Amino acid sequence: MPFVDLVSSEDYAAIWYTTNAPACNVSGFDPAKPTLVMLHPLFLDSSWMHPQLDDPRLNANFNIIVFDLRTSGKSLYRPSGRYDLLKSIFDAFEELCHLWCYAEDLESFETACRELLNCYAMDTHPDLIDEVRVPFALLRDAHRADHAFDVQLVAFWEVHYPPFRRTFALTNVNLVLNRTPMSPEQLAGVRCPVLIIQAERSPTHPMEYAHQLRQALINVPNGAQLFNVKATHGYLSILSSSIVNQVLNKFLTRQPHARSDLREPEIPLAERMRAALAQLAEWEDDPAIADQDPLSPLSFSCVTEEVRKSQDELYTIYLEGMHAAFSPLAPDGRPLRKFSERKDEHWLNSSSDGYSYTSTYPFLPSPSPPPHPLADPDIKQFQDRISEGNRDKRRPGKRPTTSNGNGTSHGNGGGGGENGRLPGSVPESSLLFAHSEPVTQELQQVARIRRATVIPPGTADKHVIKGSMAKVIASGASTSLPRRLLR
Repeated sequence: MPFVDLVSSEDYAAIWYTTNAPACNVSGFDPAKPTLVMLHPLFLDSSWMHPQLDDPRLNANFNIIVFDLRTSGKSLYRPSGRYDLLKSIFDAFEELCHLWCYAEDLESFETACRELLNCYAMDTHPDLIDEVRVPFALLRDAHRADHAFDVQLVAFWEVHYPPFRRTFALTNVNLVLNRTPMSPEQLAGVRCPVLIIQAERSPTHPMEYAHQLRQALINVPNGAQLFNVKATHGYLSILSSSIVNQVLNKFLTRQPHARSDLREPEIPLAERMRAALAQLAEWEDDPAIADQDPLSPLSFSCVTEEVRKSQDELYTIYLEGMHAAFSPLAPDGRPLRKFSERKDEHWLNSSSDGYSYTSTYPFLPSPSPPPHPLADPDIKQFQDRISEGNRDKRRPGKRPTTSNGNGTSHGNGGGGGENGRLPGSVPESSLLFAHSEPVTQELQQVARIRRATVIPPGTADKHVIKGSMAKVIASGASTSLPRRLLR
């Protein structure tokens, strides 16, 4: 399974990942290509990284692996108050989190999602409207189509972060509320090439902080590079994926080539993590950090004891009654009501021959009575015909015959009977229930061949002519158009 298990005495997490390899695993990587590790935007998961995984500029030149955060996607984790990311305070997020996690209905939940959209997805690029797979993208109303991406985001949050999974939403909100800033000494320890792609007018990621970060990275070779994207939202990898992928590809191709051979590391994992803990203890001036478990991700947490206790208390409060919270899904994880599962209201019953037969009265398009009212014997005859016991015993239907008034009949077969009707023929009052044989495989194949031959055989790629079409036509009126195009 595509999981990375992080198991220790005080923490557990199973991190989901996906790759651009054919089997979506690390074993399918090309050793001759460099490996590119990506993380998805906040409040989303790795399924939103398809603009990068499907981009031929990145997919053809790099091995790409995308990880879910422990609180996103298919990852599993045990909640802990020590989980942190960075530090900044948003007063409105506390009320938003409460409205999200304790929503009583979908309307309240969508209100919280709308507030979150105002922070991270203020506008939608018109080119993305054709790519989102929501019904609003198919509408001709431009005003509603502009919000197609917003609708897709809200639908994603409703499915993955409903109130009965409120701890996942709480952890993501805590990542924003309890951010720990990096000290100048820590930023000076970065000694690898750095590219910063920043939105020009993002309310959650102001441009001034990007300039401050660039100046603080003093030991980066040739200095950190900052690229400005003309956007006002925070989801650059989704809404502005084309320009972001282009800039990233150019930056990576200028770096020294690196292979992706699968071999044992020169330094064991435990020793490398222990050295990292010692470095972190020196930066934080806390010798106790170096004595923690080197294989636990929570050992690298820099939250204060006050923040840890506050988050643990919130987890305890939000866990109460979580399994009884509002959920649009059944215990098996599927919607409570499906159209295909409404057996009492469904008017088709599948037969053993693979075809469906009506089991109720014929549908009447208007409330007016039919021209030939159905008699009780006719209804009983029809119900007996489609019953389970008689379905396999039905005889091939015969074409009904009609009389011309002189005792002779018109139809398949000859002879006559009472009132000009053959013995055993279908009565005139039951013509609505005349048996119809299903279409044979031979007739279906003939219909497919006829549809295939409708396409003209001359459809082929033509040479592209640059310039005005009027000049091409005016160049020779007596010459046929295909000959002029091939000049």
